[in-house]
Amino acid sequence: MDGTSEARAEAADAEAEGHPERAPGAAHGAGAVADEDLMLAYAAGDPAAFERLYDRHEAPVYRFLLRSVAIAAVADDLAQEVWLTVVRNAARYQPRAAFRTWLYRIARTRLIDHWRARDPAIVLSLDAPLASDPDECGPTLGETVAADESQQPAQRLMARAQALALLTAVQALPAPQREVLLLHAEGDLTLAQIAEVTGTGFETAKSRLRYALDKLRAVRQEWT
Repeated sequence: MDGTSEARAEAADAEAEGHPERAPGAAHGAGAVADEDLMLAYAAGDPAAFERLYDRHEAPVYRFLLRSVAIAAVADDLAQEVWLTVVRNAARYQPRAAFRTWLYRIARTRLIDHWRARDPAIVLSLDAPLASDPDECGPTLGETVAADESQQPAQRLMARAQALALLTAVQALPAPQREVLLLHAEGDLTLAQIAEVTGTGFETAKSRLRYALDKLRAVRQEWT
């Protein structure tokens, strides 16, 4: 998990050209070894299995954390805690649920611990600098949203403005709706998995996701 916060944030936003609600999760090719089998192999002493899991899920987990806290330096720390937790609990891992469900339950727990340690009145803004060093002037999250380089400058500015509006709308969602949206968009979790991760009913998860997507669609319609 090396590299600057700026580079991490730029990579996290590379897929978000106006579509943060549809960011893809990890895609595994046909014949790929299942996550659960890789985790069991790692628990049995195969370090290469962990590297494959990390390569698959590091970026989506980081995006989930980054979208949740809006500050890359904090997301960096939380991501490290998530993967250290995976390592520490490898020997006790049992594939009772999908590995992705187990992984995002860990990520959510780290987020809850993070928020509990802070004043709930603190508001994290999209304008917060992404630099690890607070004295270093780094780009904001909105400024790192990618635009199609083949477009004309005016088109790129419009695409970036639309993407920033959508990311701002994500941050403005009620916390339960934002959480479900990010688990779906960044974690690529099914509604059943989201319900399991968040400890809610299936219909509750479905309703929260529907409301969140409806609000983002309304924002997108303003740009069409």
